[in-house]
Amino acid sequence: MAEYVDAFVTAYDRFWAPYPERMGEAWLRLHAHVAPGSELSLLDVGCGTGIVAARFAAAGYRVVGVDVSAAMIARARERLAGANAVLIAADAADFEVPRPCAFAVSTYDVLNHVGDIDRVRAYLRCVHRAVAPGGWFGFDMSTTKGLLADVPPVARQDSTVSVEVSRGPLDGDRRPLHVTGELRTDDGRTAPFTTTITNTAHPVADVLSALADAGWTTSHVAAIDDLLTPVPDPEALPRVAVLARRD
Repeated sequence: MAEYVDAFVTAYDRFWAPYPERMGEAWLRLHAHVAPGSELSLLDVGCGTGIVAARFAAAGYRVVGVDVSAAMIARARERLAGANAVLIAADAADFEVPRPCAFAVSTYDVLNHVGDIDRVRAYLRCVHRAVAPGGWFGFDMSTTKGLLADVPPVARQDSTVSVEVSRGPLDGDRRPLHVTGELRTDDGRTAPFTTTITNTAHPVADVLSALADAGWTTSHVAAIDDLLTPVPDPEALPRVAVLARRD
């Protein structure tokens, strides 16, 4: 998992925010549907800059956010200032929370960022311990099809930051995403930055098996634009969402 530099955090909020903003709304509707009347508490594992967590906090949820990046957590603390939120800089596969939550989410392929299947199992066990009995867990993941896809390099910029993103070649089940850019300061200087995000491809069947081993009961696998409807062939989609329940 990458330790994101401060400048990349600014780029993330500028250019990557639409997806977690959309998923925050979708996860919120999902929890209201599957657990009406549930305690309003959320664990956001891989919370990033707090975009999803902030949407839940605005809806009255007690929020716990976990992210491996101290820079991401610092930005999340700014975004969630004044909210009922605890934000923890910790590994997704090795963390503890003050008290269990009723709903957990991981957004933007956190499972693919965690590493090999043993670390995925540790991550799923950690989330299981942090969710109250009867609680739910929703996460999205890139499928093997999604990580194999050829994606052309992307360049974006605004008055504050510029960034270029490109995918490296697949190495076994791992594929790097290279991010380079520049952050422009108020005094006109530029600060270059670079980071590499490594994604690991996991067959959906292996993830579902790891979920069961960790104590979860899988509800279904869905497309990310329709979280309530199971899909017959998850591997045919580039990204899917998984919903599971803690008995």
